[in-house]
Amino acid sequence: MNSPNHTSLYCYPWDVADVDQFVDHARSLGMNGATLAVSYHAGKFLRPRAAKGPRVIFPEDGVVYFEPDLARYGELKPQAHSEPAMRAVLPQLVANGGVAVHAWTVLLHNSRLGAAHPRYTARNAYGDGYLYSLCPMQQPVFDFAVALSADVATRGVASVVIETPGWLPYVHGYHHEFAQVRGNLWLDSLLGLCFCDACMAAGKAADIDMDGLRSRIRRDIDNYLDAPVDATPTQAAAWLAADLLEDDDLAALNRLRRRRVTQLVGAIRAAMPPQVQLSVVATVQRPTAQGWLEGTDLRALSSVADWLEIPFYEADAAAARSDAWDCIRRIGAPDRIRAILRPGPPDLTDGAQLPQALQGLRELRIRHFGFYNYGMLRHDRLQALGATLHTFDSRSHT
Repeated sequence: MNSPNHTSLYCYPWDVADVDQFVDHARSLGMNGATLAVSYHAGKFLRPRAAKGPRVIFPEDGVVYFEPDLARYGELKPQAHSEPAMRAVLPQLVANGGVAVHAWTVLLHNSRLGAAHPRYTARNAYGDGYLYSLCPMQQPVFDFAVALSADVATRGVASVVIETPGWLPYVHGYHHEFAQVRGNLWLDSLLGLCFCDACMAAGKAADIDMDGLRSRIRRDIDNYLDAPVDATPTQAAAWLAADLLEDDDLAALNRLRRRRVTQLVGAIRAAMPPQVQLSVVATVQRPTAQGWLEGTDLRALSSVADWLEIPFYEADAAAARSDAWDCIRRIGAPDRIRAILRPGPPDLTDGAQLPQALQGLRELRIRHFGFYNYGMLRHDRLQALGATLHTFDSRSHT
């Protein structure tokens, strides 16, 4: 598609191993980019169109899909995928040249490194470590994230798309995640706060009463778990808002976390070659405004990164549009946003919803889009996506 706008398919190496075939297919759908996972975590993926390999795939946990330059790294080092064919996809896709390559780089969501280095994981108010979440306040973790991003940026890619530069939320789909207490925004937020040694020290240096705050958080969680009550979503959201207003230390800790993530993203940008752009997947939270739970500050990140890649993962076009409006309000302008849409379940399942979502975001002056995920969409959803993009492209040339 002859367009200066970014239209890119998110994809995994195992789904695009036949690089030439994938590029031809992507271009036929109206894409000018591929956002390829080059550092990723564990998962379980159903592949509706799999012509080769497993129908259900369990990727290796916490590995990179290239040959890392280990001399760049300190105590924390990446592990390359065990199969040479998987490590070859990135250089082959870059060499093909048919689409711009955007390197999708998961940073701190890494259970393999968390299990190997538990002292660097996020720890809740009870001291329990979350092995899937490396804490960015820990300097070796900070240095690892910078080194990994800089390493990826040398691979001939157009941009590096970093994900999880901050703290992961308490609920993040961890394997066999069980509870017989219904989660809510208030409880999950308190359980998601980190009180590891590095966070305790940083908080105290910022004049936050970290010991008192940790005790209050534990008391509140204990009392709730012991009470015969079950907060509604509306109640839980109100409780959290009230706590942030009434507890200065809680509010200050969340501001400190936002500054740290912004500092990390700024350091990553400084470590990369200037011609390679940096995009940040802002958050996994819905709506995006709750990204502060992970340390996300949209306005501040937009000042240190080239792009914010925002998942507008909503069931209908109206919800995606209203979330985008709020993001633009917080950032100040739409021209730093790459919108991510899922043109298949659980989002935009009605055939009219995808074009309506694209139209609504374009009316807000968002011009750059990524689509998730090439290997997980049925044939009909990919074809509908391509038809929608070609329709919009033909309109833009008339």
